[in-house]
Amino acid sequence: MPFLGDKHNESKSREEIILKGIPSSPGMALGKAYVIKPEVIIIPVIQIPADKISHEIARLEDGLHNMMNEIQTALDKVKNDSQNISAILETNLLILKDEFIISSIKERIKTGYSAESAVVQEYENQINFFKNSKDLVLKERSFELEHLKDKLLATIRKKITNHNIPENSVIVAQAITPTDVVNFKESKVAGIITEAGGIASHSALLARSFGIPSVIGVRDAHSLINIDCDIIIDGYAGLIHICPSNECIKEYEARKSKEDEHKRELGELINLNTETQDGIKIKLTANINSPDEVKEAVLFGCDGIGLVRTENLVMNLKRFPDEEEQYNWYKEITDRAYPNPVVLRAFDIGSDKYLEGLPHVELNPALGLRGIRFLLHREDIFSNQLRAFLRASVNKNLKIMLPMISSLNEIEHSKILLEKCKSELKEKDIPFDYKIPVGIMIETPSAALLAGKFAGEVDFFSIGTNDLTQYTLAVDRDNEFVTELYDTFHPSVLKLIKNIVDSAKSKKIPVSICGELAGHAAATNFLVGIGIDELSVPPVILLELKKRIRSLNFKKAKKTAKDIINCDSSSDLMKLLELI
Repeated sequence: MPFLGDKHNESKSREEIILKGIPSSPGMALGKAYVIKPEVIIIPVIQIPADKISHEIARLEDGLHNMMNEIQTALDKVKNDSQNISAILETNLLILKDEFIISSIKERIKTGYSAESAVVQEYENQINFFKNSKDLVLKERSFELEHLKDKLLATIRKKITNHNIPENSVIVAQAITPTDVVNFKESKVAGIITEAGGIASHSALLARSFGIPSVIGVRDAHSLINIDCDIIIDGYAGLIHICPSNECIKEYEARKSKEDEHKRELGELINLNTETQDGIKIKLTANINSPDEVKEAVLFGCDGIGLVRTENLVMNLKRFPDEEEQYNWYKEITDRAYPNPVVLRAFDIGSDKYLEGLPHVELNPALGLRGIRFLLHREDIFSNQLRAFLRASVNKNLKIMLPMISSLNEIEHSKILLEKCKSELKEKDIPFDYKIPVGIMIETPSAALLAGKFAGEVDFFSIGTNDLTQYTLAVDRDNEFVTELYDTFHPSVLKLIKNIVDSAKSKKIPVSICGELAGHAAATNFLVGIGIDELSVPPVILLELKKRIRSLNFKKAKKTAKDIINCDSSSDLMKLLELI
């Protein structure tokens, strides 16, 4: 089970307890537990006399003002960090400032409810809306909204406690807000453990951005862990050692020392070529979300940007940007990366996100109007983006990638629209790259099976292994009940990947992998062996991946890959991959 593992490990020490959670932010740390006990907030439905209404509205406004100030203070602390970090905090600020919600709460107060009762009623309506969603990310937002509601209630009741957290503490809490994470960073905490939360939560995203080891989904953590006890947190495996034995501490120190030394060694690899011992070169590119992240990718010696998730611009603005806004954003990325290539993926969004122009919420967004389907449904939005892409391509280091392709018709339709946009710019004498490369994300079984046909229609392939695995195995990777069935190393998935690579090679077009498999240690030998041209990964693991590639012999890797492809048994395949 992902949420709770063995609580007792008698072989090490009777006092030592091991909890299992979900690894949320990588890293290891040793520190003293700082337990934040949740306040049980029970708000009865209180009716107030008419002469108290103005007082209750004033209490609400005072609480909102103080909480907004708290978030603004956190924003000021991260103003020099990436734009995505600020955007996460601004999301909470926008919720608190939402005029519809504030007005609804005030109307409830005017009908005779206390400020607390009115807040609970209105926020519960919003929370239930998200909880009823079939999409895990939206369900996760309901938990964040619940915590925001509790913080607002505590602020209204003036029960907010300013925690004086000692340096190197391991935070243990039921749930936390993004503002909390910013404050934890300032306090120089060693790690974070929570009972609630998901890996897609805003708090988890911030912990990863700040490099704070984090484990989430740990049942009863705040009641099982005592304040000031020693804690070892393993953000790689999702393990928590409470009151670790001397043997466990020594093991941790050895691993931590090796990890630190490993990071120092990787620094020497920046200026070395990414090639196997027998001279086969592999391109290493970075997955990024914003212009700010280009710097980190370049510092780690990337060969370009293999994936820009342009939908992050939409999510940051909370609306679809116009052509000019997009052009400036894309141009900044291509300028910063020049002369290295940049692959801009068209908006990969769907009705699992509530945005202007999207239809009502679908029961199964993963199989609905998402990616290229949505873009072709809304040609106005797609055309704006294509024109912005073209205008930003003047340096001739920009490539366009189409998401969620499943049919030839989608490719043809997109190319017709692109040619129309080219004609419009040409008429206005606006410069662009007339031969701008167009590629596709292959992340559906239909695209994988038709890769031979698609390869003759596009300039490059990029394999999205996360969705390819999900759709091939019919397993929702975010569903805890079938997590064990989500296996990127399933023989069927690897055979599809090999077919895609062979199809690309037959038409002499490059093929990359930008899903999680690209950075998986056990997969490198296989991917190099089947002839992958490029691996696109988060900037922080570029050098680690380079080191693995430089240790390989291509001829041996090719033989191993052939043996892997011939495997029909997962257990035999895993042995070859050295997973077990």
